[in-house]
Amino acid sequence: MTQMTECAVKLTDLTKDYKELRAVDSMNLEIPEGEIFALVGPNGAGKTTAIKMILGITPPTSGEIQVLGWNIPKERKKIKRDIGYLAQQRALYKSLTTRENIEFFAAIKGMTKEDIHEKTDELIEVLNLSEYEKVRAINLSGGTQQRVALASACVNSPRLLLLDEATVGLDPVLRKDVWDYLRKFNKKVKGAIIITTHFLDEAEYADRVGFMRTANIIALDTPDALKKQTSSVTMEEVFLKLAKEEN
Repeated sequence: MTQMTECAVKLTDLTKDYKELRAVDSMNLEIPEGEIFALVGPNGAGKTTAIKMILGITPPTSGEIQVLGWNIPKERKKIKRDIGYLAQQRALYKSLTTRENIEFFAAIKGMTKEDIHEKTDELIEVLNLSEYEKVRAINLSGGTQQRVALASACVNSPRLLLLDEATVGLDPVLRKDVWDYLRKFNKKVKGAIIITTHFLDEAEYADRVGFMRTANIIALDTPDALKKQTSSVTMEEVFLKLAKEEN
């Protein structure tokens, strides 16, 4: 069952504690459908914890989460077929080929055989995986595995795509290609994409950016607005200035 909503994700006072450590601190955020949202910050800032709570994998200590109109984690099963997820640790089956991996994840999402074949063909071409189509995942380079994992996450054309450090292990050219694909993908699906990254230059490609530091978002706006607010030329300069203000 698909629930209609203009807001893909809504977080209200979202908090997660691990014993003495507060990983996410009273986060408030709304991400509309159609937006590519980058959650940017250093390792340990709380980005992955936030993603896992949105998915319903990690329960919050307090606060509320709505994803595509459903309450998470209580109604987590309702969003299963409408989301795609790429974790930092690539969830590929090493004994399966590139094509077999993509088709396997498509089948899990309940796609028809015809749609699986058509979408797998499309992703293999778009992500330049043709020469690796029959190669087992265990024999692929880290960067190629990352592209296969991305294809597996996108195969069901999800209304919400969550990508945790999606471009790690890719060279700058491939990173740019991935972002170009994500823009085309989102324009076609009209869903929302949340991507975490510690590559500050990648924030330029997003519609809006949330800078995370010490468990919370310290700045939230479009890349151009953030640069203007901080009199910066690059997103790296924006983050350094914002971090300095926090100290």
